[in-house]
Amino acid sequence: MRTRFISLRARLLTLLALVLVPWLGLLVYTQADERAAAIENVNRDATRLIRIATSNQAAQIEAARQLLTAFAEFPQLRPANAAACNAFLGEMLRAMPLYSNFGVAEPDGNLRCSAVPLSGRINVADRAYFRKASTTRGFAIGDYVVGRVTRQPSITYAYPLLTPAGDVEGIAFAAQGLSWLTTALANLEFPSGAVLAVVDGTGTVLARIPDEQDTIGKALPERAVLEALAPRPKGGVFTLDDAKGVRRLWANAPLIEGHGLHTVIGVPEAVAFADIDRRLVRNLAGLSIVTVLALGAAWFGAHAIILRHVDALVGGTRELAAGDLRARVPVLGTDSELGGLARAFNAMAETLEIRERDLRLADERTHKAEIEVAIARAQIEVAREIQRTLLPEDPLAVAGVKLAGRCIPAVAVGGDYFGYFPRESNRIDSFIGDVSGHGVGAAMLMASARTIFMTERLVAPSAAPILAKLNSLLFDDLNRANHFMSGCCATFDASSRELRYASAGHPPALVLRVGDARCQMLAADGVLLGMERSARFVETTITLDRGDIVVFYTDGVTECESESGELFGVERLQAAVIASRDEDPEGAVASTLSALERFAGARPRDDDVTIVVMKATE
Repeated sequence: MRTRFISLRARLLTLLALVLVPWLGLLVYTQADERAAAIENVNRDATRLIRIATSNQAAQIEAARQLLTAFAEFPQLRPANAAACNAFLGEMLRAMPLYSNFGVAEPDGNLRCSAVPLSGRINVADRAYFRKASTTRGFAIGDYVVGRVTRQPSITYAYPLLTPAGDVEGIAFAAQGLSWLTTALANLEFPSGAVLAVVDGTGTVLARIPDEQDTIGKALPERAVLEALAPRPKGGVFTLDDAKGVRRLWANAPLIEGHGLHTVIGVPEAVAFADIDRRLVRNLAGLSIVTVLALGAAWFGAHAIILRHVDALVGGTRELAAGDLRARVPVLGTDSELGGLARAFNAMAETLEIRERDLRLADERTHKAEIEVAIARAQIEVAREIQRTLLPEDPLAVAGVKLAGRCIPAVAVGGDYFGYFPRESNRIDSFIGDVSGHGVGAAMLMASARTIFMTERLVAPSAAPILAKLNSLLFDDLNRANHFMSGCCATFDASSRELRYASAGHPPALVLRVGDARCQMLAADGVLLGMERSARFVETTITLDRGDIVVFYTDGVTECESESGELFGVERLQAAVIASRDEDPEGAVASTLSALERFAGARPRDDDVTIVVMKATE
């Protein structure tokens, strides 16, 4: 009897060891896998921060290009206006503190004028930006050097000033330090203990966060990092100690391709692996405690379990009958009837527990789904409110014209948009667009279109160039989203009373003259936005007299269906416009939409409805 007791006890301990050893192996394997994942996360976060810095630089380059392109059109920068040039550039420098200097160089490299006063004759013919701009006759980027006028380290952008014959009569340039980069990087969320630095090709620090050692303008303290950068000019990841001996994961990427500027970020390994190491210690401690307790219970409880296996079965049955689905009994023996009964009991209890757990999980999933639906509805409501704020709230009344509009989405958010905005010199710019489909995706694309329109209307001379710029900037987004967009743009000059109109596959506008009994179609050829990358748009010009009405609309108006499936159509729209010709634009919009609602009846709309009415007043 004693020998049998010891044998069973040994088997139980062996079984426990076999169960616990794989768990230990799994724990070690999981920890190693988590370390690899942590390295990847650090690399991904570092790459994200580097991309932000790179994108900031790209934005600065694009801003400089647009600025210098605009400068090239100002007569103050021409050879005959040196004094006016100095004054003009000085004003520009005070208005744009991100730059350290503006200037113009003669074709031979001698500086003609400068925002920062010149102390003597200065020649920049040997500078990279001067040579590139003179050779390519286009926008050029120089190297990061110390300026001969400002005596400050900066990167210089240049653009040629051309005569009507196409000859270079000067090079306009803008010098910019990297203080903007330090400011921009300071607002980013860095991993704890992380270091980010921008260095040039010689290893000089141009920007560093945090700059605890006052290293700006000095060589990077981590010389080993510079050596590791050499074989990785396009970027990469490596592990090295910093100047204080702290082991870090380093990632790098070029800040400007071809200019020797690199952004590097280092994250301490202790920070990257802190949570993983803490979990490993905690799990090992827990596993050790569980192992000791399990082995002790098996050693001291084996005798009681063997002798009382029948009582265990009875006790387990009572627990199960009382509703404890976690009740289990030990399986003692392999071929005995009691062992088979214990296995059957445990299998039954486990099945009941699984079913009860599945029911509980199903209830939890249902509750979670209800919460997600509520959150989604709340988010859609926020999106609808945001979209509503992008539309004009009130009619517009300026010298010579009044405008009013309304947009009614088919669902919570839609793909239609309209806007009208006054500009200096009594000019009004208006735009109406319709992205295919509706919902959040269409609304996001239309929000991008609105942003581009708000920017381009300030620099484009008329309607057609605005549509061309919209098509160019939205082409890739529309293609990736598998959408297209129709739209029309109109610019009205109150002084000349001329309305310039351009369309991108949009329904033609309606024009109702004061003395006419019918509306005219105002059409202009142009393909849908997103169909051709280099599409051109035709512009139609008409003159508006006092009382003339122009109506812009989306196809959601004319394609609105009645309960019988009949379309509202252009003729009914014209009739509604004619009927409301004596009302102001806001009243005309309300009357037209009322006619549309009466026609549609109880049938839900399939598309967004947008209408804008313009009426000449003087």
